[in-house]
Amino acid sequence: MKITLDELQNVARDIAMRIAVKKDGMAFLITLHGELGAGKTTFVQALARELGAGVPIKSPTFTLMKKYPIEFGEFMSFVHIDAYRLDGAAQFAALRPEEFLQDPGAIVCVEWPERVEGALPKPDIALSFAHGEKENEREVIFE
Repeated sequence: MKITLDELQNVARDIAMRIAVKKDGMAFLITLHGELGAGKTTFVQALARELGAGVPIKSPTFTLMKKYPIEFGEFMSFVHIDAYRLDGAAQFAALRPEEFLQDPGAIVCVEWPERVEGALPKPDIALSFAHGEKENEREVIFE
């Protein structure tokens, strides 16, 4: 689907409506693929607003991971991971993913999941972002 960056809030609203507590007791996992500047972090910021995060969401490029309190149904935390600087599953393990991936009250968004291939379970929602033909246009693909 082709959208403008301003329309990412609508996509985030649609994704938020698809989020549900899982029967397996695991976190709800969303992976975000796409090149630099394609809108992944902008989408995460929009999604966090939909989930009730009361603070501005900043990219965790250098800290790698940030956790925010939310009140979205039974979900109490939103975890945002930017795996761009990670090189494989071993480096990802340093974030202690078992703590947040096994939390049924967590929604986890991972940018650049291909950087930690094999370390994540199958995502509940996978999105790909690409630059559009116009500067403010993006293509969002539900995988």
